Amino acid sequence: MVSTKTILAILFMSSVNNSIQSRLTSIDALRGLAALIIVIYHARPIFWIGLAQTWRSYGLSPNINAWLGYATFPLSFGGLAVDLFFVLSGYCIHRRGARNLASNSHSKLNLRQFFLRRFLRIYPVYFFSLCVTAIVDYYIIFNNPELVISGQENSLFSFLTSLLSLQGLVAPTFGSNTVFWTLALEIHFYLFYPLCYYLCRRYGTVIALGFIWISSLGYIIVDVLINLSDKFPHKGSGGPVFLSYWFIWGLGFYLAEVEAGRISLPKKFLPVTLIAAILTVPMSLLDFWPLARFSSGLAFAGLLYWSISKDGEYFWKGLIGKWLSIIGVFSYSIYAIHRPVLLFFQAKFAPDGAKSTNLMPTLLATALALVVGWFFFMLVERWTVKPYSIKKVN
Repeated sequence: MVSTKTILAILFMSSVNNSIQSRLTSIDALRGLAALIIVIYHARPIFWIGLAQTWRSYGLSPNINAWLGYATFPLSFGGLAVDLFFVLSGYCIHRRGARNLASNSHSKLNLRQFFLRRFLRIYPVYFFSLCVTAIVDYYIIFNNPELVISGQENSLFSFLTSLLSLQGLVAPTFGSNTVFWTLALEIHFYLFYPLCYYLCRRYGTVIALGFIWISSLGYIIVDVLINLSDKFPHKGSGGPVFLSYWFIWGLGFYLAEVEAGRISLPKKFLPVTLIAAILTVPMSLLDFWPLARFSSGLAFAGLLYWSISKDGEYFWKGLIGKWLSIIGVFSYSIYAIHRPVLLFFQAKFAPDGAKSTNLMPTLLATALALVVGWFFFMLVERWTVKPYSIKKVN
């Protein structure tokens, strides 16, 4: 039987495999899990008739396709996996900085190195995926115009705006790849990270965390009271102001500080995160999204904290974790490219927009997105990982 290590070596070649082996399996497994959920979450409504239509057609009849569809109900909340990505981002971005501060409280952040690493890690994949989005969009526009998303913007201005991570603020997101609103927020987190690091170094962890959480919660309160986010004319499915998600990112930042020993974790942290996980679904169903995001962020923070513990690392090094960690290695490529892949698949095999009564097209499209994501990793992303891979978490 072929081992997982052999598959890794075949997939990523020895030079890339060396950097993979030095990564935390738990972090890559969580990335892989989040990426897989997001892809299925986006594929499901494109190719499947949905829960409501399935219920109207089959009800409680013993139809295997209907019951398999009902089993996918939890994926209706798959969009919350974005919160897991943000928690992971806060943890991974600050992990090295937290350890440096733990060993030397006067350690300064190398701004040039930090922004160069972030630029090389993000922008090559971002640029080429926007180009792929443009190609697929124009193919659909000329061959399957009935599949064009309402309000879709494919101008050069929106392309450049998205490349500058200003989508939602001054222009719509470019084309059909609407997931990039999350990448814009991620880049905004990077821009403010040096300030967070400075506050940590100069005034301590509590002040830095307080600044992040008060800024985020303050914006959320104002947004709830006066619908501030809705006043942005180009607002898409999320954002466009990063402050509404900064609290979630700050939870990952906080766990990096805990891991480095710079701040203690409350004894009831894990029980609170479990309660938050339970509350997330009903609050989502009731459209209490600020509270749902708050609780899902806490839940994922609890999952992350357990995952980086000895028990969590042991679990994720099992078979499921290893396969998810493989996906996690090229999860950024999957995230960047899966939307145009799904839409191209739809244009080729369901050009009239018809949806299936079973999940097979959804699963095939998901598998195709993973395969194309791997090829995209090999062609583009691995060259951004290799020169700047580190022995901890990148």
